[in-house]
Amino acid sequence: MHAPADKLASRNQWPKLSASLVWLRDLTLGRHPLVLWLINAAILLLLAGWIVWDARFSSTWDHLEFQLGWTEDGSDLDEFANSLAAQWKIFVLGFMVIVGAVSLGMLTFGITMGSRGHRALSSWMVFLSLACCWLGLMNSWDELIWAGKRLRIDSHVAAFQSIAQSLNQDWPKVDGQRESLGPFMAYPSGKAKTLILLTTPPMAQTGPTFSSIERSDAGGIRFQLSGSERGAWLEWHPSGDQPESFVGGLLEPHHLMRSVSLGEGWFLVSYDQAAQVS
Repeated sequence: MHAPADKLASRNQWPKLSASLVWLRDLTLGRHPLVLWLINAAILLLLAGWIVWDARFSSTWDHLEFQLGWTEDGSDLDEFANSLAAQWKIFVLGFMVIVGAVSLGMLTFGITMGSRGHRALSSWMVFLSLACCWLGLMNSWDELIWAGKRLRIDSHVAAFQSIAQSLNQDWPKVDGQRESLGPFMAYPSGKAKTLILLTTPPMAQTGPTFSSIERSDAGGIRFQLSGSERGAWLEWHPSGDQPESFVGGLLEPHHLMRSVSLGEGWFLVSYDQAAQVS
């Protein structure tokens, strides 16, 4: 005689139900790494997003390294950390780094000496995926920061158009003042290549600000960004011309490190001022 079909179906479902109950038990008792997976992945995604979208992330990280004693030289740190909000950002970043490191360490311990749930094939696959993502984040740290700068600056290029056009048509040769720039000093006097702004330009209220402007021999206009975008240059170059290493009006060498086109002759550029221009 054959067993009824409904009894046979119930017998087939029992192993699945039993496995689900065991999985829930292991999860509740901390024997399954799902919670650690979610925590670690969330920290990873939040950190990557923070790197891209926060113009102050590099400064926040530098201050965190200094406060933790990972670096002893604090001479290059800016003063943004003096505010309460900046201190909270440093604290939150430190907390995220600790939680990410601890959760990844617990996962490492779990797959080597943990319970069966931690040593399952799926656990190994997730752990290796997370580890690869963390390695990728560390290796592409600078690229993410650069990509974030490009996204932020690209949306403000239009605000620089009129200033660049005005300077291209009438470049100052001596100290002076203009509505879009405010007062400035021109170097060298009489054959100026560099304009040093004495006040913050009006456009800083709605977008990135800049502290000086350089003019290239080919007629290009270089804006040295400051504030939260410090360390980058926004440049306009005439057709056929591109960013290159140069010596400014103050005889400071700028060695080209990287540049990316933003369209219509505009480039986002990074220079190393410590290197000598060949």
